[in-house]
Amino acid sequence: MADFKKHIIRDIKKIQEEMDILFDHFYKVRHSPVLTSRRLWRPPADVIETTSEIIILVEIGGMKQKDLSISLADNVLVIRGERKERDVKNMSGYRSMEINYGMFERNIYLPETVDTEEIVASYKDGLLEIRIDKKKDERMKGKQIKVE
Repeated sequence: MADFKKHIIRDIKKIQEEMDILFDHFYKVRHSPVLTSRRLWRPPADVIETTSEIIILVEIGGMKQKDLSISLADNVLVIRGERKERDVKNMSGYRSMEINYGMFERNIYLPETVDTEEIVASYKDGLLEIRIDKKKDERMKGKQIKVE
């Protein structure tokens, strides 16, 4: 039952994250003429949990490290950035356009078991990797399962 509740809470947080992004987008577009021509986008991300750490992988090719910002508040990891549009002056026109440009933001809700003092981020070959250790006492903690 506890696992079921944990999954529901995680799913509700994910829905809340999606709604926050949606409302932020509409608010910014409606109240800022500068942003009406820019598309907000969300890079794909994987969140992997091992026995000792949380690993977050975000696919953001075509960017420089200086264009990325990572912050943490209340166990929410916020990844922001902006991928600049390519210069298309010498190109005659697009036949297809699938690459997203402009500003993005990803909010990743972390479990209470992470050690927020132990975070390492690296960016290589278009992949942002963030590793967050779990608290030492949580790693060692066992769980007794009652047989009924």
